[in-house]
Amino acid sequence: MKCPRALLLLALALASAAVLAACAPSATSPAAPLPDPATYRPADAPVSVPGVGEVGRWMITPALVPATWLGEKVGGRTLREAVNVVLLDRAARTPGEASARLLSAMKAAGYGPRGGHSTGYFGEVGGQLYPMLPSGAGEAFSDGPFWLPNNHGRIFGPVPVPGGYAWTGAFSREGVRLLPQPGHPYRSFQVARENLADRLNAGGPFKLAGYVEMGSRLDTVEETTGDHDGQAVLLVAGE
Repeated sequence: MKCPRALLLLALALASAAVLAACAPSATSPAAPLPDPATYRPADAPVSVPGVGEVGRWMITPALVPATWLGEKVGGRTLREAVNVVLLDRAARTPGEASARLLSAMKAAGYGPRGGHSTGYFGEVGGQLYPMLPSGAGEAFSDGPFWLPNNHGRIFGPVPVPGGYAWTGAFSREGVRLLPQPGHPYRSFQVARENLADRLNAGGPFKLAGYVEMGSRLDTVEETTGDHDGQAVLLVAGE
């Protein structure tokens, strides 16, 4: 009895993965041309983060507007995706070194690049947009495969700052939904932020240095930021 049951569970898992893969956000270019990131003008005032600069509050889509979880609703309201991670690397001396150190730290923390996610996002620092890492097609940093509930996110930079480089990031926890239509519903911003911070802090160069008040908590009739408390965790390396 155990073998048929195991085979059935495996078949269901493979079928679920196939369905979710079919509905996973595409990394291909849209039919209409996207605006040039150089034309971006922030709609909201940024937040001054010591050692980093003026940091934008939201993850920005390829269409140069704040990300809203690909249109998913929470209680009938639009869900905004806030920047909730700031990393400062005082040991990196070049953009390439900063990127290599970040990728190494993320992999060591169990957040290596994984497929099945939407891509092309930006983070804003100093009024300028910075591209996301990881840079692979359909990839995000994640602690698990996309066909299972997972913590995942994108990191933006590297941003040159006095004495090193900085990054901003937006992380969240997503679930898995097969009916009435396949998708990845929102579960939490705080769970993913704290899990990433704990795992980076436990090993590797980035250590927890506190929190930055971003003033990005939304709770209106039309918009929400879920369980986001308006803060970004700050992790610093090289001190």
